[in-house]
Amino acid sequence: MSIKDAARELKVSVPTLQLRCRELVIPKWPYRKVRSLETLIETMEELAPRRFEHAISKVRDEIKAIKLNPSMEIKYETERLRQEIYDFKYSRQRSSGLTS
Repeated sequence: MSIKDAARELKVSVPTLQLRCRELVIPKWPYRKVRSLETLIETMEELAPRRFEHAISKVRDEIKAIKLNPSMEIKYETERLRQEIYDFKYSRQRSSGLTS
């Protein structure tokens, strides 16, 4: 959930929650990172679920790891995969737009 929603749920202000996170060595709230990976999974499932079955499984494992350790960075392989999926989707949209 977003940091605003979490703060509301805990009945504290956002700055207070951020301060407590810093004290627990969580430098940034992981919501956007997790949401980005969830979007990546949705895109892969949209494009070719069978083709990306193994990659989807790896990204789901990475989401679990980030939820356990919010300061963890996204793996390099996942960053590359995200870029490849974006490029593939963009080139597909562009080619379909040129043929219309």
